[in-house]
Amino acid sequence: MFETITASSGDHFITFAGNQKGRVLGSGNINLNSKFTLSKVLLVESLGYNLLSISQLCDSGFNCLFTNEGVTVIRRSDDSVAFKGVLKGKLYLVDFSQERAQLDACLIAKSSLGWLWHRRLAHVGMRNLNKLLKGDHILGLTNVSFEKDRVCSACQAGKQVGVPHPSKSIVTTVKPFELLHMDLFGPVAYISIGGNKYGLVIVDDYSRFTWVFFLHDKSVVQETFKKFAKRAQNEFETKIKKVRSDNGTEFKNTNVEEFLDEEGIGHEFSVPYTPQQNGIVERKNRTLIEAARTMLDEYKISDQFWAEAINTACHAINRLYLHKILNKTAYELLLGKKPNVSYFRVFGSKCFILNKKPKNSKFAPKVDEGFLLGYASNAHGYRVFNKTSGCVEIACDVTFDESNGSQGEQVDNVVGMEESSSQAIKKLAIGEIKPQEQVDNDDDELMFQGPSTSTSAAKSGNSGYEAGDSGHPDRSIRTPDRSIRDTQAEA
Repeated sequence: MFETITASSGDHFITFAGNQKGRVLGSGNINLNSKFTLSKVLLVESLGYNLLSISQLCDSGFNCLFTNEGVTVIRRSDDSVAFKGVLKGKLYLVDFSQERAQLDACLIAKSSLGWLWHRRLAHVGMRNLNKLLKGDHILGLTNVSFEKDRVCSACQAGKQVGVPHPSKSIVTTVKPFELLHMDLFGPVAYISIGGNKYGLVIVDDYSRFTWVFFLHDKSVVQETFKKFAKRAQNEFETKIKKVRSDNGTEFKNTNVEEFLDEEGIGHEFSVPYTPQQNGIVERKNRTLIEAARTMLDEYKISDQFWAEAINTACHAINRLYLHKILNKTAYELLLGKKPNVSYFRVFGSKCFILNKKPKNSKFAPKVDEGFLLGYASNAHGYRVFNKTSGCVEIACDVTFDESNGSQGEQVDNVVGMEESSSQAIKKLAIGEIKPQEQVDNDDDELMFQGPSTSTSAAKSGNSGYEAGDSGHPDRSIRTPDRSIRDTQAEA
């Protein structure tokens, strides 16, 4: 094994465990392979094993990396691997046999050839190439090993993607308005009937209740949010703790920051080009737009009514989608009661609106024809487009024809079996009347009495402050046949 050896002069001993000693017979060099030679190796009498000194290796310019599987010795000069060993029992064993060295060299050659073929084969992934080779799906490759043991810089430049953001599995807020998520979408290709082309979406983190405001320009975002914050804090008797938005200039500006500082509201931003960090409102945007697109298609309503469709979708989503963790609707989490949906009707369906205005003739029709655009946010009524007047109106005496839609063949079975739309919408204004037991102190008689006043809008079927209280009334657009005017603040 020794390439050269020199006999030891004098008596030198090596002490082993248990205070046993072995006499040094000489020292020399051992050539382990063509690239690695050990120098100053001691030949010790009665030593039954070949041992490597870690300190001597470190002094000779090597670094040693020990793991629970083995050891790797690396040259400090060029960071190349000198040799490897495996852990057996409590000892690290190294095999310097020529056969093992040739096997390692062969594997290294195969790996390098695999990377060459990776580059030749249009940088297809190593995992896929390995499957093709093992399954014998391609011909012409022999003695190749596809193993991703390093990084391909070309693949990183052309294929690297962001790491997925983990989904939220816990509720980080304990009550409404602790954190609000905000986002602006638009401009929409079609100007709405209220003259708007942007939508501001605000989502409460705890309840997932959503508000939508339609704007004609980005510059009014600041004023719209100020009005929303003041009204929400007053109506729900709470304080907004934090808001989260992207880095758009409509949110990141001096006016907004000054207002938030005055109110003591914190402002969080998502990292630029990372919408996943504001994913709650981003996903809500998608849900609203997809629902609006579907409803517009039901009766082929003009795209000019996109804002009405989004507002109706928001009204429905607040009452129909369950919180993934709390298993309650957003409406119940915010207002503390289950939503009533008996008044819901198909968006865009034909309707007959009772005309209560004085008529010039006793034989004039009593109704005007129109179609449904949603539900009023500050009254118990339907938002309908009156084809006779060309206006959007609020009405409660309305009869709907929900046939001839996407599910027209299924309507015949339910017509006449449910409460009329007029009755359903009017009941919302009554509220929930529950008898209360009271004792008359004078004659000790029991009497039952209902509440003296109706339940307020905020506590009945429609929230008094719902999506779309911010609009631009009396904006009009011209159509080929008539002027369409929104008589109320849009959605």
